[in-house]
Amino acid sequence: MTVVLERPAAASAAPGYRGLRAFLDLLDRDGDLARISEPVALDQELGAVCVHNLRAGGPALLFERPGNHHMPVLTNLLSTRRRYARAMECSLGEIPQRWNAAAANPLPPVLLEGDGPCQEVVQTGDDVDVLGLPTPKWNALDGGPYLTLSCHVTRDPRTGERNVGVYRNQVHDRRTLGVLAGTFSHLMLQRRHEPDAPFPVALVMGPDPRIVMAACTPLPLGVDELAMAGALRGEPIELVRCKTVPLEVPADAELVIEGEVRPAEKRDEGPFGEYTGHYAGRRAPRATIHVTAITRRRDAILSLAYQGAPPHETEVLTAVGKEAELVRTVSLPGIKSLYLTSAGCGALHLVVSVEKLYEGYGKMVGMAFLSTPASRTIKQVIVVDEDVDPFDALAVEWAVATRVQAHRNVEIFTEMPGTSIDPSLPESEQTRTARTSKMLIDATRYDAKNYPAVCLPSAEAMARVERNWASYGIPVGTPPPAPPAERSA
Repeated sequence: MTVVLERPAAASAAPGYRGLRAFLDLLDRDGDLARISEPVALDQELGAVCVHNLRAGGPALLFERPGNHHMPVLTNLLSTRRRYARAMECSLGEIPQRWNAAAANPLPPVLLEGDGPCQEVVQTGDDVDVLGLPTPKWNALDGGPYLTLSCHVTRDPRTGERNVGVYRNQVHDRRTLGVLAGTFSHLMLQRRHEPDAPFPVALVMGPDPRIVMAACTPLPLGVDELAMAGALRGEPIELVRCKTVPLEVPADAELVIEGEVRPAEKRDEGPFGEYTGHYAGRRAPRATIHVTAITRRRDAILSLAYQGAPPHETEVLTAVGKEAELVRTVSLPGIKSLYLTSAGCGALHLVVSVEKLYEGYGKMVGMAFLSTPASRTIKQVIVVDEDVDPFDALAVEWAVATRVQAHRNVEIFTEMPGTSIDPSLPESEQTRTARTSKMLIDATRYDAKNYPAVCLPSAEAMARVERNWASYGIPVGTPPPAPPAERSA
């Protein structure tokens, strides 16, 4: 549902930022945004800068002269959990509660009459030129330049339900983009009754960060990501009508590419370095988007995300919202915390900490998480006791090493739904049904009341030493790990 307004709604009286530019102002004040004024080449140099910055846990990056273009490129915006929480205006520990409160109370967008800031410049017909955008070639073997954070707005032709999802787009020529979307994606499920029929699409670049969060999260089919984003924002997302397609887009976005997806009109696409850190399939014929218009702000910023081996922005965008969805959909008691690991690309490996209620409960919890719609990409679940922090890789491996007997605690499930870009799948599965094997490791203590005690000094002694650490004069020491609520990715 979309409410129609005759004039723009008044700004919310609630505290908080409104839109991408206001969020960038916050990061600027925090010293968490770096502006690169030197020219940076679009062919891999920009990608290499992103990689170095990501590995250092650095700030968001604004390239002011990408390839000597006048349009800046923004990357690494939500590449740490700290910035993700900042964008949600809450602490890290509050994210699941804030997310699930929004999911329970979606706030439908409102449609404004007239144009929005995203339509200050309108290019149609022969003026359309996607090649004019500063689109990088991110990695050495990429098949060409790629737009990587496009929020694809579509509508189900039968139900009228809107969907917003993020997919990769190779730039083919002035008026043609590629798109990779599996048969399981909501973009394609909406068209399942006429899978080869063309349909309208609008690619939204640089909207409010909460729209990107919702678009990257596996919400149930039929849920409007813009309504979810509005609930996260605390006020409705304002939309304007597109110029050449029957869709609506966020009024304050930086740039919008309007067009028509043509599933049957294929062009060779790829290869592309995906979020797994590997190339997802070879170059192959895939669906195209015929571009009918580009609308943008006069001083538009092109918002993109580096793709490659983790850590990277997609890993955080995928993991954090999915963790909240998993918490929402698995209602078993005793679940303490969970983490889609950075090394698991924010999608493939899940660690769950539980209060074990009885023998077999660890497996029960693991199977519950593997059975949710949001778990389709997850290949491995490790369930640990509540004394193990899922964010502490050393502690998790220690639990697996000392609390697991493979014949008793490891289960393998075959022919489960997976992801087509999993490089471990044979090509026949990547291009067909993406069926995969999944592993559940119950790393909780067996017969816990009789299990050998963990050896540590008393809690009182540990706390006393931590308080007095400076007095010992030891120049090098590793502080205790921060609790999950204070940790960044």
